[in-house]
Amino acid sequence: MTEDDSAAPETDDAPPAAEADTPEGRSPHRGADLSVEASHPMPADAAAEPRVPLRPARPEAFEAGTRPDYMPRLPWRPFLLFGGLLALVFGGYQLREEQLREALRVQILRTHDERLSGLAERYRTFRGLIEQRTLEAAQAGEPERWVDPRLRISGLHDGPGVYLRLTLAQARSVEGIEDGARSMGADALVRCLGIAPASARGLYQAGAFLTQAWVDEARATPERIRLRVLDEQLARSVQVDVPAIATLLSAQYFLLVIQQGQSRRDAPVDVYLWDLREDRPLLRARVQGRGLLLPVRLRFDGVAPAPRPETPPSVHSIGAFDCSIAAQIKALTGEAPVSVGSAEEIEARAAQPTAPAEGAASAPGTPAEPHDEDPRGNPTPTAPGGAQAPAAPASAGTAPTP
Repeated sequence: MTEDDSAAPETDDAPPAAEADTPEGRSPHRGADLSVEASHPMPADAAAEPRVPLRPARPEAFEAGTRPDYMPRLPWRPFLLFGGLLALVFGGYQLREEQLREALRVQILRTHDERLSGLAERYRTFRGLIEQRTLEAAQAGEPERWVDPRLRISGLHDGPGVYLRLTLAQARSVEGIEDGARSMGADALVRCLGIAPASARGLYQAGAFLTQAWVDEARATPERIRLRVLDEQLARSVQVDVPAIATLLSAQYFLLVIQQGQSRRDAPVDVYLWDLREDRPLLRARVQGRGLLLPVRLRFDGVAPAPRPETPPSVHSIGAFDCSIAAQIKALTGEAPVSVGSAEEIEARAAQPTAPAEGAASAPGTPAEPHDEDPRGNPTPTAPGGAQAPAAPASAGTAPTP
């Protein structure tokens, strides 16, 4: 080993001379790093700080009800002006509707009070009397048969009256009486009686605008369209219904028929008659209908007979029972009921000789027994003691037999 070798020993840490001195031996990346470090010196503590990774920009989270700064602002002022204008128009419309509604309400009530107050008071009093008599009759049970001796049904022919027919269940309450009167249909009972009272159905239907309930509805209804309906109904009733109701309120008698069942064919009926002028009863009785309808064909000389109907009429029609009830009512008042008989029986009875009284001998020249006449003018033999002999049973005719 020479002296020079011992003076400069080679180590692995020293860079090779060729790399340090020649550009070809220098790494290009290393040169770039050195040039950057030379032109931009880094602070001494930069090497010790950790590097933070880059993140994309995102909007920050905001609480509910807040608006981020990057969002555009809405034009609230036009919306507020439009909403205020809309509220003003709607409020004005509601105020105008209320004014029109109250003006119409005042007009209806004023018309009713000025033009109908007297009639309404009479109507409520008359209707209350009808309902009171009906309730009393329904609660009394089976009526004891009684007739005013002065009563003649034929005397009611020309007088105005009111007729109400309903079931026993309906007659037990004011609401039931009203429902029964409104649903009351036509029947043959009053026609068979020979009278023409007004139906209580018209009293309840046409006179509804005179009740206190109608006035209360006009005062309380909140709808203008309903008030317009009431106003039109009132105007029509004043022109059309007031004259008819005034006639009904002048009725002189009230005829009430309470059905003990759903049909007058199957159950008896309670009949009541009141004199409304003196407010006293005239008749009360329970009657069971038992009539038959007798079909009749009429034949005239020189006229072709009418063809027979394809379907024969029912002999148990409800009209026959109504006429049977009417005939029994007439009989209670002392009026002879309608009876029928065949022409053959009448002629045979008229041709029969008068039988002498029992135990008396007929002598030549002795006058025959006196004869009475039936309602048709046919002679009827008189039994001893002045009693008429019973008539033959009816077998044909046009009227139902009681």
